[in-house]
Amino acid sequence: MTKRTKDYPLPEYIETYLYHLGASGRQPSTLKRYRYDLIDVHKYFRDHNVELDTPNDWLAVPLESWKTFVNDFLIEEKLYQQATVARIVTVINSLTTFLNPLRKKMLHYAQPAHTLTIDQIALETEFDRLVKTIRSTKGLSENQLQAHPYLVNRNELIVTLFYKYGLRVHHIIRLRMNDLHLASHAFDVYDRLGNKFTLKLSQADQSLLMNYLADIPTPVRPRWYSDDPVFVSFDFARMTFRWVYAKNQPKQLTIVMITKMMRQLNERSGLARSVTPSMLRNAHVLKTYAEDMTPIERMNVTCMHKESSLRRYEQAYAEFGETLYASKTIL
Repeated sequence: MTKRTKDYPLPEYIETYLYHLGASGRQPSTLKRYRYDLIDVHKYFRDHNVELDTPNDWLAVPLESWKTFVNDFLIEEKLYQQATVARIVTVINSLTTFLNPLRKKMLHYAQPAHTLTIDQIALETEFDRLVKTIRSTKGLSENQLQAHPYLVNRNELIVTLFYKYGLRVHHIIRLRMNDLHLASHAFDVYDRLGNKFTLKLSQADQSLLMNYLADIPTPVRPRWYSDDPVFVSFDFARMTFRWVYAKNQPKQLTIVMITKMMRQLNERSGLARSVTPSMLRNAHVLKTYAEDMTPIERMNVTCMHKESSLRRYEQAYAEFGETLYASKTIL
């Protein structure tokens, strides 16, 4: 057992679950793998400002957030093989059922980890529909109508960063004001290992960013050149953006908030299928193969530090990407 695995403290309910498995006859080697898997899960959500300290915390995680964990982290970032992803999904489902026997299998996993299919690519028409829905007030509750003027630019910017810049959810959450370099129309994003990627903002998207920040009242607005988060959560009860007094800075969005926003957006849009952040990002990465750039340039604009991470996209482009581009389906 590695020092990282042995020393990482897991909540009591997870330790109880592992003890239960051991008492049920599971092999020590199996328990070791499950512990490592659950550490990955716990660290991921902690890094996304979601605490899993109690059974209720675990059970409250929306299905969309679990799917983002599987697609963005296990498959795209960690590049785990299909068998490993399937095992971790099994552990998640097993712990969920252990905590609530009435909650049956939650996550379903069958997609090979390194195979990208056309169904995993967001279409331009779908992106346009999402943006149109964000700008519309159709289907909003009275409370959401009051909040709409504050959130329309923020939510459009988030979806735009997924689709046009290939950001992942954790890039959005970790973006800080001192990462913005608007004089040069650029911003920096970092992966979990600290690798930096500098992306260029279009004039239209920079204006969208400025409009979003202007929507936030001055007392709770993220401060320029500071460590304040760029994307701030909203308090629907008080109809203003949240501020954390203990940290003396705005309260940043969490993965749960973003996945909830995407779920509600899909429900309102009337699209035939639900479009996820991963599908939006996949479209951006795939589109880079229609452009002439070096592998290093492509790695930067897709925020990947390993060229091997791009192989599934290269294979997908060779298989069906050129057809999509020829028909201008996703351009």
